[in-house]
Amino acid sequence: MKKMVMVTIFILFVFYCFGSTPKPKRVGSDTCTMCHDTIESQIDKTPHSPKKGVQCEDCHGPGSVHADDPSPKNIFSFKEKSPKSIFEKCKKCHKGMHKSWSSHFLSGESCLNCHDMWHSEEENIKDKSIPTEGLLKVESTQLCLKCHTTQQNEFNKPFHHEFKGVGNSCIQCHNPHKSRKELRPRKMSKKCASCHPDMSGPFIYVHLGTQYEGCIECHKPHGSTNPNLLTRSPTRFLCLSCHVDTPSFHDLSNPKYENCTSCHSAIHGSNVSSKFFE
Repeated sequence: MKKMVMVTIFILFVFYCFGSTPKPKRVGSDTCTMCHDTIESQIDKTPHSPKKGVQCEDCHGPGSVHADDPSPKNIFSFKEKSPKSIFEKCKKCHKGMHKSWSSHFLSGESCLNCHDMWHSEEENIKDKSIPTEGLLKVESTQLCLKCHTTQQNEFNKPFHHEFKGVGNSCIQCHNPHKSRKELRPRKMSKKCASCHPDMSGPFIYVHLGTQYEGCIECHKPHGSTNPNLLTRSPTRFLCLSCHVDTPSFHDLSNPKYENCTSCHSAIHGSNVSSKFFE
């Protein structure tokens, strides 16, 4: 009797798990747009368009059960999912992403905090005529500075990297999906060299000050109150923060020696002088 009860319970359990709910199957994007007809024109403007080979079910999962019972519970609805679930869904196609590569991912930011999938059934969807590059909610500079307020304040200083009027200036230097890698000094200096090649070498005589923290040893990359984005001013105070053993004839009270770079002009490195005279 006990054995029969156990078998009955097992059969009911199997039926509950596998028999009561049909396994969802793919039905195609045409079936989806029969109901979600207001989003078809919007999604066609994006890289996620079915016309470009991306199907609704690639992101939202098989839709047969949802087609029979249009409950949000019967489909993968991004509105109800955690940042982790959304990241896992997006990276199935965007394979160049890894959670440990970006401080955004590790801090629990969702892909949808920055990106807009550009399809919705809300009334204001009609205002969205042209998607931004990368499906960003707004141009990257505006988007980044909403969270990175310290950098926004630095951009407002007298000397700064140009960013006003430049649509996506932040991503010219930063890759938001690989930001942790870029925090390494050599990586940052290599990024600077893409616009400042004359400062990058290779040099026979290398300024050792650039070998530890890279360019940010002397420069503030976003903005500074000092010319040339220097961390200190006048320039001699910056030099003296490392060069405490200057020769005795360097009389800093003499205007001739007040500006170190008047003589040591090749301060980033030189191929002819170990003293960086040229």
